[in-house]
Amino acid sequence: MKKHTVTLLYFLPLCLSAQIKFDYHWILGHPSFNGTALQYNGTHIDFNQNPPSLAYFDIPVDIEANASISDSSGNLLFYTNGCMVINREHRLMANGDSINFGGLAHEQNCGYMYPLGYPAHQGVMILPWPDKANQYILLQLHRPGGLGQGKMNHNLLRTTIDMTLDSGLGAVTEKNTLVFKDTFPGDLLTAARHGNGRDWWVLLPKFNSPHYYAFLVSPQGVSGPYIQENVAAPIESWGWGSQAAFSPNGKKYATLSHTAGLQIFDFDRCTGKLSNPTNLRPGFEGSPGSGVAFSPNSRFLYVKAFDSLFQFDLKSHDIFPSKQLVGVYDGYYNPLPTNFYQMMLAPNGKIYMTTGNGTKYLHVIHQPDKQGTACDFEQRGVTLLTIHSFSPPNFPHFRLFDAEGSPCDTLGINGPPPPEDTTPPPPQCAGNIRIYPNPAQHLARIELPDCEGGSLRVFNAMGRWVEDLALAPESVGTELDVSRYVPGIYFLHIRTATGEAVVRGLAVVR
Repeated sequence: MKKHTVTLLYFLPLCLSAQIKFDYHWILGHPSFNGTALQYNGTHIDFNQNPPSLAYFDIPVDIEANASISDSSGNLLFYTNGCMVINREHRLMANGDSINFGGLAHEQNCGYMYPLGYPAHQGVMILPWPDKANQYILLQLHRPGGLGQGKMNHNLLRTTIDMTLDSGLGAVTEKNTLVFKDTFPGDLLTAARHGNGRDWWVLLPKFNSPHYYAFLVSPQGVSGPYIQENVAAPIESWGWGSQAAFSPNGKKYATLSHTAGLQIFDFDRCTGKLSNPTNLRPGFEGSPGSGVAFSPNSRFLYVKAFDSLFQFDLKSHDIFPSKQLVGVYDGYYNPLPTNFYQMMLAPNGKIYMTTGNGTKYLHVIHQPDKQGTACDFEQRGVTLLTIHSFSPPNFPHFRLFDAEGSPCDTLGINGPPPPEDTTPPPPQCAGNIRIYPNPAQHLARIELPDCEGGSLRVFNAMGRWVEDLALAPESVGTELDVSRYVPGIYFLHIRTATGEAVVRGLAVVR
């Protein structure tokens, strides 16, 4: 097997609070039968190295659905593309074939027609089976329809792997066991550690419904669903382009879809229930290829919509005005567009974003705990050794343990607490900004009654810059001439003289 290693000198080291390394190996790529060996095959990112290393290898499957798992010491165990389970030697695991078997989706994407891997970009996840040494549970979203029909998922399936078998290479001991049958939106499979520090909550929304299902992964297996009714805006996304994420501290949950927009919830790790929904639909519905990720300190939420990357400050008294534009796709092709897609927080504290096409690049948020453009977003910050598309590996936050002091913290696990942001909430000056009339036809007036002036940048709904203006202090006000604007939604990025940054929406009508 060919293998070459390259070290990425621009990754910065990060001290981890606990040496739990289940997510230290990322597998990306397409097999060489899709093209020349120089452009295709596998890229293996190893976060045990500091900086991480990239290795080229002969990948046996195409990676579309994407999940992998290492042992707690950071040794790769196996990975899956939703069609097969592949062992650490990059060979089919014993009994690892026919994952998600049945239906056109498997026939078309795992077989003769489009051998791309299962068409569920956040549709597989691997969890260590609680209190079962060397055993793992693979969860799968299964859809009976194919590429052109029935793209909603109808089944949540379970496959189990025992790593003590086949001389330590592992074997699948049970596969495609039905956990629950219903209709789920495209993808959105994610999990958070239970507040007892041992078990896992798995959340899934019901298709086109305000209801959510929670499943519990415990030493007894997978139980549920525990149904929570009327908690969310219905998600009608039936195919690709949605993503869900938990915050690293387990207190927040967010989804982004092209039908329901951005939704943010509080999450109770004891009960598995969502609460306090915030639906930030304007400017996000209709966006293809959506992505969300939280910063390591759980303060900032990053949202990819259309060709833009936004940051929200979850400490803000009003989340929507905290929206800041931190990146706009620059239009680079090589040979396909290197546009923005899904994101995943890595063990080194950076957030990596895939592209929506087959390219050799990952975009990088280098310092996601910092506010605004100080987060240091770099387009094509990593050049892979081979082409990859669509999906980052789908991981939960493994370094989250018990919810200390909670009613369910009863097992005595006492793991280290997750990183938390300790800075105070943003000041209130910018919270009193007035924009009127809204909607506006010809002129909109902007007043900063408690601020000493500032600056304004106007962007349209596609994230494209329109114009800049200086803002007068306090109640003097500034008039914005929108008579030449095309009717639609615009985002006013306001920065006060004291450095506060807020975003307000303005509708222009005729």
